[in-house]
Amino acid sequence: MRYQHAAVMPLSAESRYVLVRVKIERAKQHLAGLKTAVQKYEGASQTVFISRDEPTPTAYVPLVDLPKQSFDALACAGEIVHNLRTALDHLAGQLVLAAGNQPTKGVTGFPIAESIAGYESIKGRKVKGMRTQAIERIDAFMPYKGGNDEFWRIHELDNIDKHRTLLTAHRNCLFVADWLPGNEPYYLKSGDPDFLGFVEDNNEQDLEFEVEELLGQLQVVQTGALLPSMNQLINFIEGVAISFKTDLG
Repeated sequence: MRYQHAAVMPLSAESRYVLVRVKIERAKQHLAGLKTAVQKYEGASQTVFISRDEPTPTAYVPLVDLPKQSFDALACAGEIVHNLRTALDHLAGQLVLAAGNQPTKGVTGFPIAESIAGYESIKGRKVKGMRTQAIERIDAFMPYKGGNDEFWRIHELDNIDKHRTLLTAHRNCLFVADWLPGNEPYYLKSGDPDFLGFVEDNNEQDLEFEVEELLGQLQVVQTGALLPSMNQLINFIEGVAISFKTDLG
């Protein structure tokens, strides 16, 4: 029996968009997991003794109530930002393919930088092979800190979760997980949390920053509560992907 080779047809703009949307939809699934985790422990707290490092390790504060939350919430948040950042890089790859070129392994990606100078420095190699119109659209989004900070938030949050530590949403919190020894809550202290609470902005008393601290904190990631921020970032990236559909054909 002879088989005839059919010509491989180029993907349509809609098909390429679908391949990018896979990661966005995955982020939405993790958002559902985040909501479940946060709601399960919303309002939960536990009275504990907290030891002070200053002035001496033996000094103790009185009994205090600390909020209790699941480690699943932090894990889901990390998965959300990772999928959103990946969706942008997949979009970049599809924009190169749509122009009839091949992405450069380990290089092609959606350029995001800490400054406009940094953006201009990395952009050329990241967008190599894209059509001029697509590159101009990326430029118009100003994906750098001080331009469109939403891009920088996703990029920085993804780096924090991948390379440094779990994302944080409270200065002092007890975290629970089935796999913790004896099911004892884990005390996690963060002097500079990435988000201001889990559900509402500034809803924890110990997150009332002094004016001097606010002036000294220039990180764009620390702008709102975890759950609404994740929802906002998903909607933002979904809108970005849709705006490039005409460039994917």
